[in-house]
Amino acid sequence: MDRRRFISTAAGGLALAAAGDALALGKRSQLGIGLLKHGGGYRDRPRAVEQLMWEVTKQTSIDAREQPILVDASNPELYDSPLLVWIGTGATAPLSEGDRQRLRRFLMAGGMLFIDDATAPGDDSFDQIARREIEALMPDVPLSPLSNDHTIFRSFFLLQEPYGRIRRQAFLMGTPFDDRCPIIYNRNDLFGAFGRDAFGQWLMPVTPGGTGQRERAFRLGINLLMYATCLNYKRDQVHVTAILRRRRWRVDRPSGPTR
Repeated sequence: MDRRRFISTAAGGLALAAAGDALALGKRSQLGIGLLKHGGGYRDRPRAVEQLMWEVTKQTSIDAREQPILVDASNPELYDSPLLVWIGTGATAPLSEGDRQRLRRFLMAGGMLFIDDATAPGDDSFDQIARREIEALMPDVPLSPLSNDHTIFRSFFLLQEPYGRIRRQAFLMGTPFDDRCPIIYNRNDLFGAFGRDAFGQWLMPVTPGGTGQRERAFRLGINLLMYATCLNYKRDQVHVTAILRRRRWRVDRPSGPTR
């Protein structure tokens, strides 16, 4: 059962119980990403989601919606995407207790929150906020590092570490709960690696690894979509056929950049 269908069923039930506070996921036919409108980060990585979802469509069988849905936690459209992304670019006000309850309901229904710290190296202002909110959302599940063999590193591409626009931290952090991580926290500005301007030029440089690091950041982004969309992954059995096919494709392909 894919997580999208699961959230649709769960959210539909919650809507009856919560007087319309949640709408069933899936009213839109394409898979998309929701951007949390809290703080200004959702404005600071323009066209990042669109570029990632274009890559998702090109490299997978997912029918992806390029345009993100901008939502706050009280907006019923929260349930229109299985993956909610919160991009942080500095200090911001805490979430209200009502918003925390609504986000917690979304997470317990099968949704996923990806928090992306997009501050500059040495700036821990958003990190402090993110950790506080994660603890408030999942008080019984401590935030902890994810090992490099976690499913998110093998859900489509095989990766060894989290990549992004910068390389500040060699691991992702998450809140393991019921055989999944409803919250994953990244400090490497993943979405900063994605945006292009109207002329097709990259909006932000990627350091220190340049083009290769940007390519691996896209791979992590695709893995993230796969992980957020599918429910109850089995270790070492995730998309086995697709992974093996892609391995053979890499072997047979002439030398040069691969995806």
